[in-house]
Amino acid sequence: MKTKHTVAPRTAITPRRLTISASGLLLALALGACSPGASVAPIGSAALPSIDASAAASAVSGAAMAALGQVDAAITTTQTDGTLTADEATSLTQLSAGVRTALTSGDTTAARTAIDNLSAKADSLASKLAAGAGPQLTAAIAALKAALPAS
Repeated sequence: MKTKHTVAPRTAITPRRLTISASGLLLALALGACSPGASVAPIGSAALPSIDASAAASAVSGAAMAALGQVDAAITTTQTDGTLTADEATSLTQLSAGVRTALTSGDTTAARTAIDNLSAKADSLASKLAAGAGPQLTAAIAALKAALPAS
């Protein structure tokens, strides 16, 4: 005995059916984009990664603060070993404190200016800084300058 199987009729994709499907899809996208809170990226655009500017500034400030700690240690050493007088060391320490204040407040322009002032004072003491712990101080100031990127 032959059993008859019913087969679902095949439906051909006609241009009319394709147009209706595409229209429905476009309508759904348009309605979704207009709904409140919807954020759909345009087709073909790439999402750019966000950069946390405060984290980047904090990293730069951290490196500069570490270098500033080396400068302070070198100032103390140059005073202790007699390379610099107490007055010269005090003026360098005050300039170093100005750099620290600017870095703590996040003002890189003021920090750069304060570092330039510190460097100029150290340059004026170059003949004294050639001996003893002087080269250590000169190197620490150069590292401080390098830790703060140019604008």
